[in-house]
Amino acid sequence: MGKSMTPRVWFKSISLENVRSFGRKETINFTKDGNAAQWNVILGDNGTGKTTVLRSACLFIVRRYKSHNIHIDLNSFFRNNKSSEIECNLEETNTGDSYNSKLNISNLQIGDKKKIYPATHFPNEPNLVKYSEDKIPVLYAYGAARKISDGAISKDNQQIESIFNDDIELINAEEWIVQADYLALKDGRFSTKYQTVKRILLQLFNSEISDIYINTDSGTPKVYFKTNYGNVRLHELSLGYKTLIAWTVDFAKGLSDRYPDSENPLAEPAICLVDEIDLHLHPKFQRNIIQFLTETFPNTQFIVTAHSPLIVQSAGDANIILLKRVGDEVHVENDPVDVRNWRLDQILSSELFGIEDKTLQMRRERDKLLGKNVLSEQEQNRLLELNAELDSVPFSSDPAEMKAETIIHQLAEALRDRM
Repeated sequence: MGKSMTPRVWFKSISLENVRSFGRKETINFTKDGNAAQWNVILGDNGTGKTTVLRSACLFIVRRYKSHNIHIDLNSFFRNNKSSEIECNLEETNTGDSYNSKLNISNLQIGDKKKIYPATHFPNEPNLVKYSEDKIPVLYAYGAARKISDGAISKDNQQIESIFNDDIELINAEEWIVQADYLALKDGRFSTKYQTVKRILLQLFNSEISDIYINTDSGTPKVYFKTNYGNVRLHELSLGYKTLIAWTVDFAKGLSDRYPDSENPLAEPAICLVDEIDLHLHPKFQRNIIQFLTETFPNTQFIVTAHSPLIVQSAGDANIILLKRVGDEVHVENDPVDVRNWRLDQILSSELFGIEDKTLQMRRERDKLLGKNVLSEQEQNRLLELNAELDSVPFSSDPAEMKAETIIHQLAEALRDRM
């Protein structure tokens, strides 16, 4: 099998004007140091337009695929019945070439505004920069609902539709594994797909799942996950596990179908949008999900929304975008703050989340007690309580802060010895 020559085309930016919560033109950058970034995490309160950004990106790409017959309600894009504009900038990362285009949505251009049909139904755009079909990104998008189908096969045109419709179902990973295993016995191409998905799941769960196998003792093939606490079925796993498996398997299958001749289809270029990537996920998976996806899909650009500070803390060099409501409009802050090595409480109390810093208050109270020459018994007990609470807060790897923490612990131990 040969390697695909498909160029890697990623988003650099998208601008929205009069689109839902966005009034005046706002630009969301998907760049780091001037280049298209692999990881982009969008933060903001509910109702600030995080999902709107993802949907707008999908709308811009899907109209270029004549094969897509996706029905999208345009009424949801308008703001105060004004014409809406979406401007998109894409970059071919290996050459640095950029592609820029605008999409104007108005009453005059698209009849009653109710539906978008295939790309050929869009109005002419004389200023559009034309580029060949092989430079249109392979795009997958997953809405927050992420419902799992009862069947193993999903329709090809549903690779983005779940971002618009909560009722759209993703592939049933268990049924797909059973079918892929059966077909692999007849066709080696299916064996490669099956082994690829199996490898992904084993990597995803790391030490928690040692094997995935199919049992036919009951007459009906069933997929089992071998764990340290016994063998379990997929439907017996937590909701977070099931939804994570559903969309990662769906995405992996999509890339395998899109790049059938590639030696490693998961390493081929793509763009993946995920709404509320942290939804239902255990904190352990929130910490590891970015690293796992980066290693598994090294040439995929991820644009995701999140609510969890653990996602932000684990994001490393990711591009962070903050959406803030100002009056009746949304304002975009690109790359608002570098939070690498920050504690969770620091992230929560930063402008990214804006939660009152209870930890800071406790630290000030502790510092005040430590500054006293003599402590009453009540104050000594309170100091021990504060130390115990602050010990449970993760802290950064900053050397100066670690040294300060060590000194405080030593003082606390000395105090405990005197009591």
